[in-house]
Amino acid sequence: ACAGPGATNRALQPMNARASLHVPGVASWIEFRAAREQRVRAVRFPRLTLVRVREGAKEICHGGQRMLAHAATLLLAPAGSVMDVCNQPGAGRFRSECLTLDPTLVERFAVREASLLHSAPPPPCVAVTPMLAEVWAHAMHGWETPTDARVLAHRLEELLLALALAGHGAALRPAASLAVSERVRRLLLAKPGADWRADQVAAQLHCSAATLRRQLARERAAFSDILRECRLGQALMLLQTSPWPVARIAAECGYDCASRFAVSFRQRYGLSPSALRATLPAG
Repeated sequence: ACAGPGATNRALQPMNARASLHVPGVASWIEFRAAREQRVRAVRFPRLTLVRVREGAKEICHGGQRMLAHAATLLLAPAGSVMDVCNQPGAGRFRSECLTLDPTLVERFAVREASLLHSAPPPPCVAVTPMLAEVWAHAMHGWETPTDARVLAHRLEELLLALALAGHGAALRPAASLAVSERVRRLLLAKPGADWRADQVAAQLHCSAATLRRQLARERAAFSDILRECRLGQALMLLQTSPWPVARIAAECGYDCASRFAVSFRQRYGLSPSALRATLPAG
């Protein structure tokens, strides 16, 4: 649902000076930090995500391309993209700002500015021009002080417009909103740790569980895979931004067994939850 009039940014629990803010129907902002190299495999971005590295560098591998994001670039991760990521501290510090945009905001922008979204896909990392730097700073200011959600949405759409005018519009195309897998993903992302069953989701999509399975199969997807992906993605974020122990994060993400969660996490991302935690700054 879209944020109502007067809604402002809300803080989640910070950890080691990291912060996470969320405005329903608009976007989420997360600051990530690391003191040691973080190498994470197959990170999926279910929603359009913009990343600005402030300290250190972020090496990414996407579609056979290997690139380095740093302070003079902006990483564009289109909805549905999967990247291998390596966060590399400089002088012992890595810090990045991450904006994940709500699909409804992106879709509104895409309808209004459709003519700007047909360029060739840009590389994952694009140069931060003076114009982009100014617009990014304007958008970030909205997260630093309590800001009406409508104002924040306009600032983010200004950022999208600046990117589209710079020739990067193809990366801003929304995910196929009518795809069944996308509709399932949106439901699950609202509460990844809930005790979701295929028949519950099917009922919300006004079809039977069997029909849902067939429709997902046509899209080469499966309910269990989408659910696992949503839960592990939530866990990846919480491990880096919350003070909770691994066992609580496992429970919050729908796992009743912490050891089973650790195995699934390592299989997906190439490192264990405790190994990821060991890369974070002390404090």
